[in-house]
Amino acid sequence: MWQFNLCTEYSPRPDAMRKLRIAVDLDGVLADTITSFCKILNKRYSTHFTVESFDRWNAWQNAGISQNEFLGTLDEAWLDWRSIQTMEENLSEKVGKLATFGQVDIVTGRSLHTVQYAKAWLKEQHIPFDTFIRTQSTNAKVKLSYDLFVDDSPDLMALIASTLDSHGILYTQPWNRMAPEMPRIVRVQRWNEIPPVLEEMVGKDRTRSSK
Repeated sequence: MWQFNLCTEYSPRPDAMRKLRIAVDLDGVLADTITSFCKILNKRYSTHFTVESFDRWNAWQNAGISQNEFLGTLDEAWLDWRSIQTMEENLSEKVGKLATFGQVDIVTGRSLHTVQYAKAWLKEQHIPFDTFIRTQSTNAKVKLSYDLFVDDSPDLMALIASTLDSHGILYTQPWNRMAPEMPRIVRVQRWNEIPPVLEEMVGKDRTRSSK
């Protein structure tokens, strides 16, 4: 894992940077879908699930439901997309800072029939991005040619770590807290930690190129 001090203030140097291709996940990184999911599930079964209840990536096991029901309930949450909150306050501004470093795409495994709601949510929240990419699954993202993935999936991070050139930023959630340290993977707690990671990444790349 890269070792450096994170800070909330940074001074990117565009003239010294190559442009990166950055893939940003939607659910659990931008959109707080799991809170809406909990409300639906609790109403359905008179349960008391919270985000903290889901401490594994296969969250349907925490809920005691099938994978199909889990994914279907996430889709149901997107039908009421206006009620879905952002993961953090001022998220539009925070995501916008990534454009300094290159192309920023939304890359998600959202089901096909919820894509329209996801795009409407991104527009409503003023989240800046270049392209919206839908993949068949979360793990399928690793087949795409991005320099960096910002995601909450520990399984995707393990796949990225097994490649030769991609990097990952693991956005901390209860379901990935137990993920081990991996090569070229940096864990962050908040969005304001991401730009310093990118600047460090580009700086290391620039140093290697000058040798």
